[in-house]
Amino acid sequence: MKTKKHCTAFHRFFYFTARPFVWMITRWIWGYRSKARYKIKKGEKILVLSNHQTDIDPLCIMMSFNRPVYTVGTDSLFNSPMSKLFYGKMLGMIPKRKGVADIQATSKMMQVSKEGGSLLLFPEGNRTYAEFQYFISPSFPKFVKTLGCTLVLFRLEGGTGTRPRFKHKRRKGNFSGKIARVIPYEDYKDVPDEDLLDVIKDAIKVYDSESHDLYKSPIRAEYLEREFFYCPKCGSVSTLRSEKEHFRCTNCGLDVVFTESMHFESDDPEFKFKTMLDWWNAQKIFIRSMNIKPNEIIFKDENVQLYEANAFTKRKLIHQGDMTLTDKELTFGDIVLQVKDIKYCSVISGKNLSFQIENTTYLLVGHDRFNPLKYAFIFNKLDTIMKEKHTDDYYNLKEDSR
Repeated sequence: MKTKKHCTAFHRFFYFTARPFVWMITRWIWGYRSKARYKIKKGEKILVLSNHQTDIDPLCIMMSFNRPVYTVGTDSLFNSPMSKLFYGKMLGMIPKRKGVADIQATSKMMQVSKEGGSLLLFPEGNRTYAEFQYFISPSFPKFVKTLGCTLVLFRLEGGTGTRPRFKHKRRKGNFSGKIARVIPYEDYKDVPDEDLLDVIKDAIKVYDSESHDLYKSPIRAEYLEREFFYCPKCGSVSTLRSEKEHFRCTNCGLDVVFTESMHFESDDPEFKFKTMLDWWNAQKIFIRSMNIKPNEIIFKDENVQLYEANAFTKRKLIHQGDMTLTDKELTFGDIVLQVKDIKYCSVISGKNLSFQIENTTYLLVGHDRFNPLKYAFIFNKLDTIMKEKHTDDYYNLKEDSR
């Protein structure tokens, strides 16, 4: 049976038609400035590798190229008819299951390359959280070489400052993209995989808090509790509340200011953190040191929605209300899920959690101040399949560094 062509004339038509509108949206609404232009020659295929700072990165990056670049994105983007139409039919985006090896996605990427199409990949596979570089598989350079493309290493800067993972509204500040390096296939095909991986990692490494740029907003700390759930002063969980530039603990009164330079400041002598990474790692240490008793409630959250959210099918709401987690069970009203069966989980955007049990993918949608991260961390401590098989490279309990 003949394989259906992925790269089509319609994609080229839609790309050129939509380009002026996308430029206006990314420039005037999202504040993105493209500092790079790359002219893809007819018959040339490129592989764009970029860091991943915001939800709109693919649209921003496409502004730098004169021909369609097919993005590989999480399959959670394809859960509604409109998203399937826009991402799938119009942009030709390639869906990939999050957190697991996806042979179909790999095959589709190989097909696009054979058809002479260009690709956009985010090697870290996840949006920036606390300004550290996520794990990139040592086998990734081998896959890059099999595609045989010109390698375009792209770097987004300022996205973490203007549109942070916990975002409520955009902050004012520099948000731009540039091409860090272009490497023809002939120049890297014989480079050792380890060395090529270092080149890729160095090119896409960005720490916005070290740029000395300012990201201005009167509400710059709001919704930080989506990212930070642990009070380092009193050790309590889910007692942190944000308001304007302040981040406070309702239990002990700790008051921290999130500055325009993306640093923490406090008059409290017990508070020692300066960066988001400091707080991120402290939370991992806290989770690792938790003494969890059998059948004891570890976390409880109110007003959550649980959906069945398998790829390419419409989400199905199966619970709305409270949820509790023990060492053995996730309970949503009458629905009880076994913790040991969790294969993987991943935070989606800022306040949602996707996880898989057997062949069903669930999406947990919380209220505006819901923190899904504590569940991703705790699933790496409890006796889950994901812990047993080490399937999680992003929310594991190893401390991260710059």
